[in-house]
Amino acid sequence: MTMPDVAQLNTVYVVVVAGRNMLLVGVIGPRIPCEEVALRHVGQGKYTVTYRPSERGDHVLVVKWGDQHIPGSPFHIVVT
Repeated sequence: MTMPDVAQLNTVYVVVVAGRNMLLVGVIGPRIPCEEVALRHVGQGKYTVTYRPSERGDHVLVVKWGDQHIPGSPFHIVVT
């Protein structure tokens, strides 16, 4: 994962292999949640997640497959 930039569209790629379920994604910043988060299924268990943080600092990216976090989630990222 690269260092995301404030006010820029940033992309994360997710691949799931654990059957049929719902992918849930959220990003929260130091003070407020990220207002613009988009999820796109691109086929065969592959997804792109784009988000545009509105503030610099420590953020948390949560990715769940159903009610279970994917390995590594929640991810701690620093927006510059």
